[in-house]
Amino acid sequence: MNESRPTPSKLVRKRENLKSVDERLFKEAVRIAEKQPRIAFYSPVSSCILNYWKNVVPRFSISEFLAQLVEYELAKIWPQLYNKALKNLKGRRSRSSKKTASKRE
Repeated sequence: MNESRPTPSKLVRKRENLKSVDERLFKEAVRIAEKQPRIAFYSPVSSCILNYWKNVVPRFSISEFLAQLVEYELAKIWPQLYNKALKNLKGRRSRSSKKTASKRE
């Protein structure tokens, strides 16, 4: 079965090039991110694969892996917004900049 699924990049391509950022909404997004940085989603397939890796690879962190993956993709899709978020989140470093490869090896 060859299932053709749209990539996240294709789904958001229309919004890729932001001409300007609504500063009021951005400040609210920063406030929310600082208060509650956790996000969640529903995906039995992802859960299955990641829980398998958690059981196979010592010290594998599902949260760290997903944070790196999501931030990497967000930086590719919205690089200006990604950089603005990095600059505005107080004392928060990007998960993708942390060195976690040694934990997975």
